[in-house]
Amino acid sequence: MGIVIKESRDVDKIVKLFEQHEGIPFTYLMNIPIVKTLSQLESFKIFVAEINDEVIGCIYSLNYIYDSGYIGGLLVHKVFRGRGIGSSLLKIALNSLNSKHVYLFVMEDNALAVSLFEKVGFRKIYRRLYYTISQPFNDVSGARKVTYDVEWHDLKNAIGFSERNGVINFGYYPVKITEEAFEDLKTKGKVLRYGSTIAIIEELHGLILEDKFYTFNDYVFRKLRGVEASKKIIEVNPFYTTLNPSDLASLLNHLLPIGEVHVRTYYGDPVASKLPLTGNIGALTMEYENKR
Repeated sequence: MGIVIKESRDVDKIVKLFEQHEGIPFTYLMNIPIVKTLSQLESFKIFVAEINDEVIGCIYSLNYIYDSGYIGGLLVHKVFRGRGIGSSLLKIALNSLNSKHVYLFVMEDNALAVSLFEKVGFRKIYRRLYYTISQPFNDVSGARKVTYDVEWHDLKNAIGFSERNGVINFGYYPVKITEEAFEDLKTKGKVLRYGSTIAIIEELHGLILEDKFYTFNDYVFRKLRGVEASKKIIEVNPFYTTLNPSDLASLLNHLLPIGEVHVRTYYGDPVASKLPLTGNIGALTMEYENKR
């Protein structure tokens, strides 16, 4: 019998596939709680490759917000690799999305996966860089005030915007910041300025799923059943008109009373890297433009 690729909601078979590959490089068991939880969402689709009713490959897609979508959880059984199954799963996942901009994360040293994604049409954007702030910075004057007087041209010309190709993290998943998206975020009070720092912020809900920690914004969280947030988090995507770490630190101090602050930026950020923090370098973000 040949290989069949189809949409499925049989999460147990996907869990089994991941568990069979535990310990093998680039097998991310953290995908299991995500698939189990997000399978509640109508915009979340799972696709599998089967042979004799046995799942030998999987992937998922998510229509997200601001005309952006996401693809993740790609895994092909080690015995069946090299047969084009990964490409077929990737293409069917792309076809399931009606988002113009589609994103995925991949470890930069996973050369085979990067090559596969590039062949399908994805391009490298930036490596993610994370900082977590739970205590205020000392020796920061805080003489200025946080304002909302940011225009589209201010953000578009800011340091870090072109370096990220206008892509930010927004509740874990990436979105493309177009002028339309910017104006909507500004209307909702999610675009701030402190001196030379411009930031797009989002309130997140921290969830413990199977002893692992995840963050989701309201767009996802309000659609989930049987989950409870463990903490409130403020996600910050910073951009800069000039290189002034003190302004960024002051803005983060301003946000700390709301909740723990997670800075989401790019590897090579010339301002955040100057703060007295230890950053975590994350996966490579890749982008695909859907020709609709």
